[in-house]
Amino acid sequence: MKRILLVTLIGLSITCAVKAQTFKIFSENKNPGYVIYGSNMELYPISISLDLNITNLAFSEGEKKIFVIPPKVEKYKIGELNIKENGSKYKFSYTYRPAMGDVTITDYDRSFEYDLPFQKGKSYKVNQGYNGTFSHQNENAIDFTMPEGTEILAARDGIIVQVVQNNTESCAKEECKKYNNYITIMHADGTFAHYAHIKYNGSKYKPGDTVKKGELIAYSGSVGWAAGPHLHFVCFLAGFEKWNSIETKFKIDKADKVVTLQEGSTYLRDY
Repeated sequence: MKRILLVTLIGLSITCAVKAQTFKIFSENKNPGYVIYGSNMELYPISISLDLNITNLAFSEGEKKIFVIPPKVEKYKIGELNIKENGSKYKFSYTYRPAMGDVTITDYDRSFEYDLPFQKGKSYKVNQGYNGTFSHQNENAIDFTMPEGTEILAARDGIIVQVVQNNTESCAKEECKKYNNYITIMHADGTFAHYAHIKYNGSKYKPGDTVKKGELIAYSGSVGWAAGPHLHFVCFLAGFEKWNSIETKFKIDKADKVVTLQEGSTYLRDY
């Protein structure tokens, strides 16, 4: 007999929200007690921070709170609730917070050299860099100013895990963030790259597709939280409060230099 646990979902910690229809927690009776499972139909792992409220039950995982549910799994065992004293009343409920990705990852490829996300022979200005005052506060994100319809290339190999391209509205206020169009790519080391403000129907791929660096993935736009046409690029690891954005180094010119891109500078891709 399967039943859904009493659950309160506490504020999603990610811009690309975990969808309720693709992720759930449920339990099954095991007489006596219960088994707690997670179902994750997304293309990426989902981490949860779990707080149990239990009476006359013991959790098989002890004080452990952080669990990572693998992608594309219908029934992943999280743990068991075992009755402590037979004949006495027992009950349970819980709250949890989700995060997109695996929050346990700390050893990722910090030395990876990213390709600039545009075509050979082109150069674009970084209008807003790390910790920018317009919309990058406490975030290692980069905005490339470029005309709408500019070809966007993958900066690194990976799997397309999210595509949103149905929005058309925009404004220069945070309230328009909900209208962002974007592609999110998961890399082999568990990091993600997020390419935002692509044009309406501007994606060349769908979720589940594999891409190689240098392949055309989308066309730039000015959709969502944007004061003008540009590409917003950020790499991140999972985090419960927000994305843990990471610093990235790019090959520039003829790929003979590797630098951290700086706000106000223009960079050429000649490779």
